[in-house]
Amino acid sequence: MHKTRNINLDLIKVLACIEVVLLHTTMIGFKDTGSWNLLAYLYYLGTYSIPLFFMVNGYLLLGKRNISYSYILQKVKWFLIIVSSWNIIVWLFKRDFAVNPIKKIVGSLLQKGYFSQFWFFGALILIYFCLPVLKKILNTKRRYLYILSFFAAIGLIFEFVDIILQMPLQSYVIQTFRLWTWFFYYLLGGLLAQFDKDFIKNGFKRWMKVAAILLLLFSPVILFFLAKTIYHNLFAEYFYDILFVKITSLGIFLTVLTLSLDENKSKWIVSLSNQTMGVFIVHTYVMKVLEKLLGFSYTGAYLLFPIFTLCISFIVISLLMKIPYFNRIVKL
Repeated sequence: MHKTRNINLDLIKVLACIEVVLLHTTMIGFKDTGSWNLLAYLYYLGTYSIPLFFMVNGYLLLGKRNISYSYILQKVKWFLIIVSSWNIIVWLFKRDFAVNPIKKIVGSLLQKGYFSQFWFFGALILIYFCLPVLKKILNTKRRYLYILSFFAAIGLIFEFVDIILQMPLQSYVIQTFRLWTWFFYYLLGGLLAQFDKDFIKNGFKRWMKVAAILLLLFSPVILFFLAKTIYHNLFAEYFYDILFVKITSLGIFLTVLTLSLDENKSKWIVSLSNQTMGVFIVHTYVMKVLEKLLGFSYTGAYLLFPIFTLCISFIVISLLMKIPYFNRIVKL
C-alpha cells in the first residue's frame, strides 16, 4: 500500500534548513561586540534548526513498523558515501595532497575538517546503530515516555550544573558525542509518530499554536540574556539541553505538523525539502565565497548575507540535482 507523503514534515525540514543558515550567517555580525542587535535576534532564532532536524528524522524512522540492521547499514553507507564524496571534492579542488583525505573524512564527522557541520551525520550514524534495538524496546508509548524522561533528566542536570558553573559544561564534549541531547529530540519525534495525525491535530489547540509562536518570537531575547549573564558564551549550541528550548522546539514542530496545507503549494514544499540536505552541505562554502566577493563591513550587508547565502545555496543544489552522480550526493 502506497504511503502518502507528509508535506508538513517537508515544511519542517525547510524551516529547519532556513534556521541553520541563519545560525551560521548571522553569528559573524555580532560575535565580536557581543551586543544585542537584529543579527543577535536572528541568530538565536536559528537555535531550533538542529532539534527540528533530529525530530523529523526520528518521526520518519521510528514511525516505521520494523527497522532492520540491513536497512540501517544501507542508510549509513549512503551517509559515508556523501561525507566521503564532498570531502574528496574539496580535497581535490584545494589540491591539499599533503593531507590524508581519510583524516578529513573522519574529522568532518567529528566537527573538524572541510565540513564541520558533518558532525550531524556522525551523530545520526551513532543513533542509527542503536535504532533496531530501540525499536524493539519502544513498543509502547509509556516506554517512550520513560526513556525520554531519562534523557530529559540528564539535560536538566547539565542545565543545573551550567548555571552553577556559569559556563556550559557541554563545551568539553564535541557535538557528535552529545548523544543524551540528540537522543532526546530523536525519540521525541519518534513518540509523536506513534500518534494518529488527526489525534494530534485535535489535541493541539489554537491557543497552544499561538503560545508556541510567541515562545519562538520571544526566545531570542531570553537566550541572549542567558548567554550574557549565565553561560558567558554566545554559542546557541549550548542551549539545546535547556528545558525552555525543548518545549519551544516541541511547540514549533507541533504547530507546523498540524497546519492545514494547500495541496497546490505542496509541489514547491516537496521540491525545497528535497534540496535541504544539499543546502545544509554547501551553504558554508557559499558563505565563504560571498564573504570574499562582497565583504561585510556594515550591518545592512550582514542582513543580506543570510538571504544571499540561502538563495544561492538553493540555486546551486537545484543545478547539481540535474547532474549525474551529484544528484546522488545532495540528498538521501
